[in-house]
Amino acid sequence: MAPKKIRLRIGSVKKAVLVAGQTYQDPKDALNEFVSNAADEYTETERNGARIRIIMRRRGKYPTIVVDDDGRGMSPERLEEVAKNLFNSNKVGDERTLGEKAIGMLAFQQLGAKLDIVSRAEGSTETHVLKLTRGEVNATIDRERRRARDRPGTSIYIGHLDKEVLRMITQRKIVTYLRERRASALASGLYEIEVIEGSKRELVTPDEPEGVKVPLRPHQTLWGLLEFSLYVAPPGVSRSVAVVGRAGTTIIDDLTAMEEFDHQPWTGDQVLGRVQFPALKQSAGRRAILRDDEAWPIFVEIVRSIEPLVAAMAEKVRVELDRDVADRMGDQIRKIFSRVLKELDDLDNPMRTLMGDQPGEGGLLSGLNAAGGSGSGDDNDAGGGSDDDPSEESPSIDDLAPEPGPDQPPPLSEGAKPSGRRAKRLPTVAVDPSPGRDRSRFDAEASVVLYNQDHPDFLMLKDDEPAMLDYLATLVAKEYVVYNNPMAAADELAEEMVRMVVRVRRHMR
Repeated sequence: MAPKKIRLRIGSVKKAVLVAGQTYQDPKDALNEFVSNAADEYTETERNGARIRIIMRRRGKYPTIVVDDDGRGMSPERLEEVAKNLFNSNKVGDERTLGEKAIGMLAFQQLGAKLDIVSRAEGSTETHVLKLTRGEVNATIDRERRRARDRPGTSIYIGHLDKEVLRMITQRKIVTYLRERRASALASGLYEIEVIEGSKRELVTPDEPEGVKVPLRPHQTLWGLLEFSLYVAPPGVSRSVAVVGRAGTTIIDDLTAMEEFDHQPWTGDQVLGRVQFPALKQSAGRRAILRDDEAWPIFVEIVRSIEPLVAAMAEKVRVELDRDVADRMGDQIRKIFSRVLKELDDLDNPMRTLMGDQPGEGGLLSGLNAAGGSGSGDDNDAGGGSDDDPSEESPSIDDLAPEPGPDQPPPLSEGAKPSGRRAKRLPTVAVDPSPGRDRSRFDAEASVVLYNQDHPDFLMLKDDEPAMLDYLATLVAKEYVVYNNPMAAADELAEEMVRMVVRVRRHMR
């Protein structure tokens, strides 16, 4: 049997019109189509900075949304042309605008049952209206008197709004949505958007970028310029990189939504901003990128090429944040331990508990006589006494430990230290440059407790600063007790640890 050609025929034009206007996943995407038309009008006429107004009335007998612009407006003839060519846009291929599929006007059906396009053309004193009804294939054009415009431009009235739409579209949600979807155009000053509901007016402004800007040059391709506006910030909150297409409008909100970029540094909550490439094309629902054989592979290749630099910047910011946190925590911990050790009457040796004698030697006070000498004749006894000269006094901690160098932690504030010399040797904390499996270790020479920032316990608490302070203070208490009591029995060590931690936490309040 020879191949047979069959001409496709739409069985129900009415149903096709309805389905074509309901391709959007979110009612806000449907509303965005009318904002795009107004934005395109300003772009075509180079009216940078002109304002688009969205007026909402969600209560009352006739809930309505209006999208208003001050563009060139449309004559009755132009309105008729729009109605006859809903599937044949005259903006196809225009790199300045978003129009392409020419079904955007039908998007009103996802919001309400009625659409009135009220417009006054430049050079005319009359206002006309094009009226469409959900699912209907016929439209009407008439002169408009009740809603006559006093200046050229177009007002899109979407009426008979669905109840579900009224719950999903609020002034706050629309402002947030447009701030995200049109951040690039708003930041560039291509136009302004104002959202009005009753007496409340809010201008949609782009978010101020946070963090450190990544120095990335634009890439010139055969399909246009690919530009980056990326920033790196400390981790802790969810951040994402948007992909922007033609006319400065966001195609997708998060780069990691595509499997090609579902990895670091994009998934680390440190990188934010946008990548703009006008050659990228949107899907019908305005929520995905069409993976063509030309622009898409170039986009993937260039974005992947900058990943090492972005990752390096993210690591640098993270390290600087860790250093700042360590400094801040160190200051707080020194204040806490100055109070704790003062209470224990042990400030003469800030890294020694009442159980210990010489730091790191592990001698117990119970092994010393009342005069402070050792009960044994070992010259290396923890008591530091001598058989040759029983009257010789043991050297003080100040004799055994040299004065701290310039790299030591700064002294406490005046209100937290009993004396400058002693406060300088109070224990502090820092990130361990060579961490092992333990949570922490003590650098006796520097009087610094080095903590393991890769330990699961630290990672669990790092975003909760009060909890992390408690954790680090506990590590300092642990190192304090263990360092001075290496020969203590387990029960004695545990008792001393509890004694120290109870006081540490009391002074943290």
